[in-house]
This record gives sequence, C-alpha cells and structure tokens, in this order.
Amino acid sequence: MNNEQLELLAIGSFARASSLSLKALRLYDQLGILRPWHVDAASNYRYYHQDQLAAARLIRMLRQIDMPLATIRHVLAATPAEAEQLLREHLTHLELRAMRARSMEPRITAALRKETSAMPLEVTVRTLAAQPILSLTSHVKIDQLPTTIDSGVTTLLSAINDQGGAPAGPPIGIYHGQINHEDDGPIEVAFPTTTLLAGRASANIVARTLPAVQVACVRLPEAYCEFPAILEGYDLAYDWIEKHGYVSAESPREIWYAPNDIEIVWPFQAKEQTA
Repeated sequence: MNNEQLELLAIGSFARASSLSLKALRLYDQLGILRPWHVDAASNYRYYHQDQLAAARLIRMLRQIDMPLATIRHVLAATPAEAEQLLREHLTHLELRAMRARSMEPRITAALRKETSAMPLEVTVRTLAAQPILSLTSHVKIDQLPTTIDSGVTTLLSAINDQGGAPAGPPIGIYHGQINHEDDGPIEVAFPTTTLLAGRASANIVARTLPAVQVACVRLPEAYCEFPAILEGYDLAYDWIEKHGYVSAESPREIWYAPNDIEIVWPFQAKEQTA
C-alpha cells in the first residue's frame, strides 16, 4: 500500500471527520459536488482522501447557512474572489428573506388569531377592451423576478421602437403560474401597443391580443408592493371573484404604473360561460 492509500478514509471515518452524514456524502457524490477519491470496484465502497476534508467542512458550513447545493457547486469551482462574491450574494439573500419574514409577522399572527384584517385594500371592477401586446415569457423564481421584469421591459420597448410603434400604457406582468422561492411561473412581461406589431422569434418576443374581459382590480399601496405582502392583494381579488359567484377567466396580471405603484388585475367571467 502506497502513502496515498494510507491517507484514504472509508466513508464512515470521513463522515465522522467532516461531521457530515453518510446520506449527505452519498448525495454530494451523486450530484458531483464531492466525489470519493476512490471507489472499490468489488465492493463499491467509497474512500476519501485526507485532503478532501477541507472541502467537506466548507460544504458543511455553507449548508449550515442554507446555501443551495447548486450555488455550492459554483463556489467550489470558483476562484477565491468569485467564491467570496457568491457568499456575499447569498448572505444578502438571507437578510432579505429575514426582513420579509419579520414584515409578515403581524399579518401571520392576525391570521393565527383569526382576527379580521384592517387591510387598506379594496376591490374595484372594470371592463377592459381587447388589447394588442408585445410580450416575453420567462421561467424565474422570486429572487430573479425584478431583474427579469426590468430586462423584459427594456427589450420590449426597444422592439416597439424598432417597428415605429408606441406603448399604449404602462407595462404589465401576466402570471401564468406561481412565482416564489420554489416555483418559477412562468411570467409574461408585456407592453400594450397601439396596434398589433410583429413578434420576433429570434428574441422570443410574441405579438398577440388580449381579449376583452371584466377584471377585479386591487390598487396596492407602497407597503404591499413587495413579495410576499403583494399576495394579500391577490387573495382579496380572488376571494371577491368567488364571493360574487364568478370564476377566473384568465391568468392574473399586474399593471406596473411605477416601482411602488402596482395594480393587480384578475380577469373573471360568469360560471355558465365555462360550462
């Protein structure tokens, strides 16, 4: 047995030395995050080198601060400067989540106590005419949503200008699925246009017309324009539709008048129209 083999640790010993579980080590092997130094061909038993302890302990620390495994993979492959930047970004993300959690505490407590909420929100109803739009659809989770919206709005404005068109109103977001920390939509970022323009397949830009529809609307004050507080506006619009005997007609939308001035617009129709 050579000196290198003498420095190998069986998976159980390596687990104890790194304070990682056997289950975790097997998962990191499957995902290619931390592979064994040697796998015995006859027994399929995993062996790790002493030099891998530093990486294993780093992974353990990163998991202790809830860093996703996909991000850890990038950290391990990055230069020290790049790895530090990924760490800072993750810590900022944790701080934002903690702030959101603290901001939701009064509302969650009120819900647990079954207290009536004194939300400064109300539902109004209006009819929207058919509207040409130019749009981009993306699958993103909540942390990437602001950047996706900003870039989508910029791209669409450029496409509208290139065709000599003009926006017919503020940009909108059409939510065809849930967007949160686990689900990625999709969201359709769109601009109303004065006429139906041409799409651009190379840039995934689609031109279509939203049908005329009745909508339940909730204009949000600034304190409700951030996730997850914004979901209370969606709840209010949905509950109004159900309470008045209607059903959802299309995916709900947001109209973005300004960064802190958002209106939720939820299309609805009579139940007999869906029969």
